[in-house]
Amino acid sequence: MFMNVAYLNNSTSTVVDNTKPLIVTSCGNYRVKNRSEVVTHRPKGRKDYQLLYIASGKGHFFIHGEEKTVSAGNIIIYLPDQPQEYVYYRADQTDVYWVHFTGNEVEEILKYYNINLKNNILYIGTSPDYQWLFGQMIQELQLCRPRYDELISLQLRNIFVLISRAIMSAKKFSSTSEKEVAFAMHYFRKNYNTEISIEEYSESRGLSNCWFIQCFKEITGSSPLQYIL
Repeated sequence: MFMNVAYLNNSTSTVVDNTKPLIVTSCGNYRVKNRSEVVTHRPKGRKDYQLLYIASGKGHFFIHGEEKTVSAGNIIIYLPDQPQEYVYYRADQTDVYWVHFTGNEVEEILKYYNINLKNNILYIGTSPDYQWLFGQMIQELQLCRPRYDELISLQLRNIFVLISRAIMSAKKFSSTSEKEVAFAMHYFRKNYNTEISIEEYSESRGLSNCWFIQCFKEITGSSPLQYIL
């Protein structure tokens, strides 16, 4: 199992701090590969908020006594004192990011970004942007550079903005479409300094060039060429 985690002030204790509007206290990434299962069991929950993002694979969450299988592209939100029980199985190849946060304006902030606190599970789509932002928060918590606590709060707000944008656009695409676009975005960023033929790229992925361009534009808001530029 791959684990990359970080904690505010290197403390694993639950932190409830109402001195600021929004405070990130811990963040991490789990990739379940060799362990048969990874279980979280908190009957009384925690005193802070938690947001989990399923980047790939799926997880099994027990909410109000009912098991819900949550697939890639969904977030799960836990409120303070809400029971938390969920499990990741090796067969599901779960890749999940999570963040714990607190503050004196958390509820108002979540509402501002259209995040319904009565709905624990919300589909927001798969995007490398989410993974990148979570990775940045983990790195900042690990390095503890000047004003890192302020920066990670802004990075969490950035995630909230992307979630709100996904909710407001109210567009849902097939998992295949999103995976292809996410893969293409990663490929374009990695090879931006080389000459890329969109037609040749589409062909290499076994895709129709017209379908790929249209799908990419609908999901990202720009054509593949505009994205590369």
